[in-house]
Amino acid sequence: MKTEQRLLEELAKIDVAKLTSEMVKIPSYSFMEEQEREIAWYIGDHFTAEGIENEVIEIEPGRYNVTAKIPGKDPQHARSLMLSGHMDTVPAYDFKDAFSGRIADGKVFGRGACDMKGPLASMMAAMTAIKRAGIELDGDLYFTGVADEEELGKGVKYLIQHGPHTDGAIIGEPGEMIIQLGHKGLEWIEVTIEGKKVHGGDRKNGINAIQMASRFVNRIYEEYIPVLESRRHPILGEPTINIGTITGGDQPSTVPGECVMKLDRRCVPEESIAQVYEELEELARRLQEEDPRFHAVIRDVFEGANDMPHLPFATDPENPLVQSAKTALRREQELRHESSMTDAEIPLSVFPAWTDAGFMTSQTDMTCIILGPGQLGVAHSIHECIEIKQLQKAALVYAITALHYCR
Repeated sequence: MKTEQRLLEELAKIDVAKLTSEMVKIPSYSFMEEQEREIAWYIGDHFTAEGIENEVIEIEPGRYNVTAKIPGKDPQHARSLMLSGHMDTVPAYDFKDAFSGRIADGKVFGRGACDMKGPLASMMAAMTAIKRAGIELDGDLYFTGVADEEELGKGVKYLIQHGPHTDGAIIGEPGEMIIQLGHKGLEWIEVTIEGKKVHGGDRKNGINAIQMASRFVNRIYEEYIPVLESRRHPILGEPTINIGTITGGDQPSTVPGECVMKLDRRCVPEESIAQVYEELEELARRLQEEDPRFHAVIRDVFEGANDMPHLPFATDPENPLVQSAKTALRREQELRHESSMTDAEIPLSVFPAWTDAGFMTSQTDMTCIILGPGQLGVAHSIHECIEIKQLQKAALVYAITALHYCR
């Protein structure tokens, strides 16, 4: 109790809103030169000033990770924890003043405010408060800021290959400080329907690729989706498929010779990536049996670009990391004299998007949860912002989770 109170007192001295604002002012959006260099060094300099050991690593030319560590006093016998998030953002797009870091109305505004420089600031504040309070954890506590999450995941792949690896990891993606036990796997699939292009006035001698594609779409909705709905996972729910884009044809007077669809397929642990493609190939095969003119080519949108599959993960609600986070959420409410829930009443959910946790859990023995401040719905938008109260809540919850987990 006294230790947690000390953390609260130290965090009251840390302006996590200003920390977030300063990081938002540092652009680190996709495809810019030296994308994460400045933000990585900003984070590293913060930890250096606080006497926390850290390293800024150039993982490839112009791309950077940063790690920090508070060593535990008994790391051989206690659990280790990682607080992790990505430093890159999507571009500003139409977001005016995207890098102003404006603070107003109890919020910080700007690109990356919630996705995810605000969560990173809360993690940095948690580490700083533990260090300033002189609290000695039994296990090691790490911070990792990684590159390239918005594109190919180069930062987390470097982390997987070179470490650090910990027993548990909290990924701070925005989720309004609700514990997210996992997320579905992700596969983007391109389906090319090949037809025969002819003049529209001679359509009987052509093969309309759009018409053929419509048969494939109908088969997905009529036959495949009901199958997916029958595969409900106890934590992640049912797998899904979404037809996100369809393009085809040149002009109204021409029978289209090609139609290309891009699909988003979200998998559950009982499904394999190979199975996903086999099932779509089977749909296409049956359509070709019914009409020999039907021909489809099915492939991975990122063929050759991704060397690790985007697999699902689901963490047991009884895992010590989940239980430590639940305790931290309850204790945060009690310390702030807010209405408190029991651990059993604290909600658990699943994250609706992909995160680096999918790579971490599939490629290492780390246990992950997603727990971060901010609303996912405003990420990537012209309204991106984060509530300062959520930043403050996250910082205390991360610190208390470390107290209870690193034992």
